[in-house]
Amino acid sequence: MPQKNERQTYETVRETVEEYIDKNGLAADMRLPSERQLTEMLGVNRMTLRKAIAQMINENKLYAVKGEGLFVSPEKYIENTGDHISFTGAWTTDGYIVTSTVVSFKVVDADIKISQALEIPLGAPVHELIRLRCIDDDPVFIETSYVSVTRCPELNEYDFNGTLSLYATLEELYDIKIVRQQQIIRTKKMTSEEMQLFGNPGNENAYFFSAIGCDADGTPVEHSISTARADIFAISHTAHVTRP
Repeated sequence: MPQKNERQTYETVRETVEEYIDKNGLAADMRLPSERQLTEMLGVNRMTLRKAIAQMINENKLYAVKGEGLFVSPEKYIENTGDHISFTGAWTTDGYIVTSTVVSFKVVDADIKISQALEIPLGAPVHELIRLRCIDDDPVFIETSYVSVTRCPELNEYDFNGTLSLYATLEELYDIKIVRQQQIIRTKKMTSEEMQLFGNPGNENAYFFSAIGCDADGTPVEHSISTARADIFAISHTAHVTRP
């Protein structure tokens, strides 16, 4: 644990680095000078600069690419996992423009994981909808959704390019409202195919989501797996304590 005066020193250097970024108009994904150059330009101690940079990386202000250097992090879209179920509904409510590009939409046979998640027979037909999800034109998610063909026939006749919401479509056309969602979240590295769909961002770090959306009776309706870019997307969670 650093002493108080040491902490103030590297926090002061951190402010100096932030001022440099602002004064030089460094936007997201633009590279900073090398550590040696920053030390000389800003007139600061190299070890103290390293602590300041580590703090800024930890706070997602900067990110490092091995062999290339330090870069300014884009502003992140922060999702509170307990606040919403529908991707489109949540972000549009917050004033963002949400759009999708359909990568693939077809009927497939449910494998063991899908059949267990949706509680349907192994091999039962399911709609498989793969979309690139964008927030304000930034590609943020690659989402694959599985919905039973038996419960939602002809769903694949609808065009989910643009702004059409899957959850809104299920509610309006099939009278199915998803009211609860169970999620498993972990970190991962993107595959080369995912990197390509995202436009080859410099950062391959990502979040992996596996979710099951259920109706009011607790029946699984949709099983989804998603990859979210960790360079522009972050997760928050608010816990509520019920006191006796």
